[in-house]
Amino acid sequence: MDKTKFSFKNIVLLAVLPVLVSGIVRAIGIFIFVTPNRFAPGGINGLAVLLEELTPLNSGWYLLMFNVPLFFVAFFCLGRREAILSTCSMLLTSLLLIVFGEIDGFLVFDGKSTAEPIAHGLLAAVAGGIFLGLALAIMLKSCGTAGGTAILASVVNKKWEFVSVSWLTSAFDAVVVLASFFVYRDSALGFAENLVPVLIALVSLFVTSKTSDLILHGFKTAYKFEIVTDHPEEIAREIMEKTHHGVTLMHATGMYTHADKSLLVCIIRKRQIAEVQRVIRSYPDTFAYFTATNEVYGKFLK
Repeated sequence: MDKTKFSFKNIVLLAVLPVLVSGIVRAIGIFIFVTPNRFAPGGINGLAVLLEELTPLNSGWYLLMFNVPLFFVAFFCLGRREAILSTCSMLLTSLLLIVFGEIDGFLVFDGKSTAEPIAHGLLAAVAGGIFLGLALAIMLKSCGTAGGTAILASVVNKKWEFVSVSWLTSAFDAVVVLASFFVYRDSALGFAENLVPVLIALVSLFVTSKTSDLILHGFKTAYKFEIVTDHPEEIAREIMEKTHHGVTLMHATGMYTHADKSLLVCIIRKRQIAEVQRVIRSYPDTFAYFTATNEVYGKFLK
C-alpha cells in the first residue's frame, strides 16, 4: 500500500503537476500579455500568434495543428515520456487559449488606451517573458525538453550531431521574430516604428531565457574558490574563522615543476569574496581562482 501511494505521489509530482502548471502558465502568458500587444515570442508559440494575427482563428487551434504531428516525431525519435509530457502540456495550453478566446471580457493587458504604447508593450514583454520562462523551466525540469521547435532541433541533431540543438532553436526563434516585422507592419508608419514589435519580441525572448535559467540553475548561488598553496593549514584556518564556511583539503601535483602542492576548495557567499581575497593576498606564493556555482546542496552554513 505504501509503495502504491509513493508511486502515485511521484506520478502526480513528476508528471501531472508539471504538465498542468506549465500549460496554464504558458496560456496565461500568451493570451494576456503576448497576443494583445502584437509581438511574437519565437518558436511554435510565436508562429501560432502570428497566424492568429493573419487569420480569424485563435492561436490555440494552430498550436493543436502543430503539436499533433510533433508528438509522433518526438514519440518515435526522442522517447515516450518526453513526447507525452511535452505534448500534453502544449495541448492544455491550446485548449485554454481557445477557451479564453470564447470568454467575453477576459482579462488582457493591452496598451490601446495608454498614452505610452511602447512602454506598455515593454511591460507586456517582460511579464509575458516571465510566464513563458516559468513554463519552459518546468517542462525542462520534468521531461528534459521544451517541446515545439526543440523537438525538431533534437531530431536534426540526432542525424547531424555537428548541428547544435540550441543553435537550431535560436535560428527558428529568429525567423519567427523577423517575420513579425512583416506581419505587424503598418504602411502608415516609418521603418523605425515598424521595428517596435521585433524589438519587443527580443526583450520577451531575453526575459524568457533569463527566467528559465534562474529557475533551472537555482536561487542558492554561491562562489567556489580553488586555492593551490604551500600554506594549507594557515589559509584554511583564516577562511573558516572569517567566513564560517568549511574548507576541503586535497593533494595536488604541479605538472610543470612536479612539486607536491595542497589544493583547498571552499564555497562561500558573494559578499564574502573580498574577505577570502584578502586572506589569499597575504600569501604571495599562492595561486587561486574562483567561479560561480548555480546551486548548492547539502550542509552550507549561512
